[in-house]
Formats: sequence, structure tokens, C-alpha cells
Amino acid sequence: MLEPWQWAAALALALASGTLSGLSGFGAGLMMSAYLLPVLGARVAVPVLAVAMVLTNAGRIWAFRQGLELRRALPVLAGVLPGSLVGAGAFAALSGPMADLVVGAFLVVTVPLRRALAGRAVMGHPAMLVGGGAVTGILSGMTTGAGVLLVPLLLGAGLAGPALLATDAFVSGSMHVVRCAGYGATGLLPPDLVLLGLALGAATVPGSKLAAVIVARLGPARHTLVLEALVVLVGLVTVALALRDLQAPCG
Repeated sequence: MLEPWQWAAALALALASGTLSGLSGFGAGLMMSAYLLPVLGARVAVPVLAVAMVLTNAGRIWAFRQGLELRRALPVLAGVLPGSLVGAGAFAALSGPMADLVVGAFLVVTVPLRRALAGRAVMGHPAMLVGGGAVTGILSGMTTGAGVLLVPLLLGAGLAGPALLATDAFVSGSMHVVRCAGYGATGLLPPDLVLLGLALGAATVPGSKLAAVIVARLGPARHTLVLEALVVLVGLVTVALALRDLQAPCG
């Protein structure tokens, strides 16, 4: 587990990540993963982040509650929730190095994927939304950062503006609750990791209120570039270390 100074650093980072994501619209989970993955490894960091993201999204739901439109999101939820459970079970079956390899590789992919999907909508047919939700849920259960796939699905469901923000938070939060249940059922979420996740998640909630003060000089555009570079770097390092560990027995 974390040393006291690592706890303090993680909580400070959670506060900052909640603040920065308040301006850019994404990044809290990715920023925390950039810190936790090298320190804890994927098999610990991914379940902890799932707990943290439950509280982070709960704060967003409250902030945008007037725009919540669940009816249009039901097809996405129908795919995301069972998919998340399947993905969590698959993640539990991975060895430590293999989990690091999968998560690190997906972190690298999230940057071009997010840019490619920005502003795009998936065809709004219910079957497409259910299928896309299932794929998103499976990937989310196995990695971190797959939540970027939810936005084009919800755009395809006809959501925009505050309704998109509120409903994305609800769908994401529900997905993370199911992920937590899956990790808990497979023994990946003992009480100490739940506590760490809750502490990190709680630290992100007030961060959005401090956004304008802390990032006034950086700005959301520069923040996005810095965060993307950091995510790619951490992903590449995680992949390299995982490959080293996988090859070690043969050496």
C-alpha cells in the first residue's frame, strides 16, 4: 500500500485532477492513473480508480442534475452494465504484468481515440447503442480510460449540453459501481483499497470549484496537451516494464 507521503501526494493530485477536469471536461481518472499505475501496478490501481470515479461522477451528477435524461441513455446502460461485470471478471484473471500491459497499452490508445471521437456521434439505433455500451463496459472493466467511448454513444442517443454532461456522469458512475462489485467479488477490492478509492474520489469533488483559480494561467487547451503527453508517457513506461516482467522468466 501507499506510504504516508504517497497518500498525501495522491490526495493532492486527486484535488488537482478534479479541478483540471472541471475545465477540460475529462482527465480526472487519467491523471490519477498516471500517478497510481507506476506506484501500485494495474491490478491495484484499476480497482482503486473505479471506486474514486464513483464519487467523482456523483459530484458531476449533482452539479448538472437538472439536465439528467435517463430515458435516452437506457440502451447504453443496457450494454454498459453487464459489459462492465464481464470486463472486471476478465481483468481479475490477468496476471500482474499482463494487467499492466493491457492497461498501459490502452492508455496510449486513449489519446488518439479521444481526438478521433471528439464531437462525433454513434448512429442512434438502440441496437448500436446497446452493442457500443457493451464494448465500452468490457473495456472499462479491463482497463482505465475507456469512459471516453461513452460520449459518442450518448451523442448518438440525442443528448447534448448539460443533458450530455449529466447523463454521461450517471452512466459512468453506474458503470463504475458495477466494476467495483465485480472487483470485490473476485477479491481485488479489500477494505484498505476501498478506503483509498473513496479518499481520492472525495478529493476530486471540490476540485471543480477551484478550477478557475488554479488553472487560470495554464488554460484548458494547454492542460489537455500536458495531460495527453503524460498519459502517453506513463502508458509507454507501463508497457515497457510489463514486457520486461513477462520476459524475465525466460531470461
